Amino acid sequence: MLKKVAVIVALIFISTSVFAADNKGVQGGADEKYTVVPDKKSTHEKGKVKMTIFFDFFCPHCHQFDSVVVPLLQREYGDKLKITSMGYPIIYEDSVIPVEAYELAKSEGKGEEMKRAIFDAIYYQRKDGANHDVLISIAKTIGLNVDKFQKGLKSGAKKKVVLDGRDLAKSYGAKSTPAVILDGNIFIKDNSLANVSSVINKILEGKVK
Repeated sequence: MLKKVAVIVALIFISTSVFAADNKGVQGGADEKYTVVPDKKSTHEKGKVKMTIFFDFFCPHCHQFDSVVVPLLQREYGDKLKITSMGYPIIYEDSVIPVEAYELAKSEGKGEEMKRAIFDAIYYQRKDGANHDVLISIAKTIGLNVDKFQKGLKSGAKKKVVLDGRDLAKSYGAKSTPAVILDGNIFIKDNSLANVSSVINKILEGKVK
C-alpha cells in the first residue's frame, strides 16, 4: 500500500496537462481535440449528449475529473448530458478490485456513493482502495447489505463485468485514464473542461456526429 500511495502522490503533482492525451488523429482543430472512431456507431439523440467515462480508482486524474470537471458539466448542461461511469482498471493488477466493489454497489443503486467513498478513502484517508476490509467498511457506511456485498466481492461476482468494461475501453484505443467517449463514437483527446465543453456544444449544434 505504501508503494501505491507514493505513486499516487507523485502523480498528483504532475502537471494537469497530462489530461491531454496523444493528439494523433485529432479532428476539430487546435482548440477542439477529439476524434470520431470510425468503427463505432453513434448513439446520439437530438438535444442530448451521452458521456461515458472510463476510470481507474488509482488514477488521481480520474478523481480530479470526477470531483471537479463532472460537477461543472452537470451544472452547465443539466439533463442534456447523460453520464455513465465504467471501470478501466489498468494501473495496478488489483485495480480490478475496487471497480468490482463499485459494480456491486451500482447494482444496488449505490454506485455513485461507492465511487465517491472509494476515491475519498484513497486520496484523503490514504487507505488501500483494493483492501477488502476497507471496501466492506465503505459498503456498511453507505448502507449496503454487508453480507451480500462481502459474498459478491469474495466470489468475484462482478469481475466479468469489470473486464468487459476494460475490453470496451481498449476497443476505442484508450491507453490511459480517464478516457472520455461522447455519443458512442467520439473519443475525447483532451479532457480539460474547456475542450470537453467545446465538443459537447458542437454535438448539440449538430456540427459533430
